[in-house]
Amino acid sequence: MKSNSPIRIAYNPDFAPFSHVVKGTPSGIILERIMDVFQAADIDYEFLPTKLVNLTADLMAGKIDALAALAITPARLKTLSFTKPMIISGGAWFTLANNDPLIDGGIPKSVITPKVGPLVGQIKNLFPEIDLKTSSDYDAALKAVVDGEVQAAALNWHVGRMLITDKYASIFHHPKAPFNTIPLAIATKAGDPLKIIERLNIHIPDDWGYDPL
Repeated sequence: MKSNSPIRIAYNPDFAPFSHVVKGTPSGIILERIMDVFQAADIDYEFLPTKLVNLTADLMAGKIDALAALAITPARLKTLSFTKPMIISGGAWFTLANNDPLIDGGIPKSVITPKVGPLVGQIKNLFPEIDLKTSSDYDAALKAVVDGEVQAAALNWHVGRMLITDKYASIFHHPKAPFNTIPLAIATKAGDPLKIIERLNIHIPDDWGYDPL
């Protein structure tokens, strides 16, 4: 049975290749998978472009019902519920091309990453020796590196690589691999108040959680 009103799904329009806008239409790998899963579950939905810093706040305020592509982390599991992973990605260090690249396993001394992103807690836990700063979004993080405020930006590997290709030409090194792995999934408020996760999970292939891009 379809819902009486569509599930409002917020997505970051600046998160290519996962979620972005092409000629006014929501597009991207995860949005395409979400469309398939919701249609298979016979649940009506609508996509709402939302700034990165507002995603979780809008969910908690009841302005939207679900988040399209959120990294599953221990901290977020305290306040959110997640579907099975929709895709596997990771975080990477983005440094300037006119500096020596980090050797395999190398760690930058100073890093900036979006303050609402999953890498803040992970970097603090995995690399406490790093001088960590936060930014409002991906562009602000990369600009801080260009301005010499930090050595590297810690960003989603796939998204960061596409962003520097589109906007920063040859200014940054292209990291060869992420330094960790992160599952991305659809998120709702804890307890899944609209009871959609179970209905969606049966249509999410298990190999999406083991299939890095």
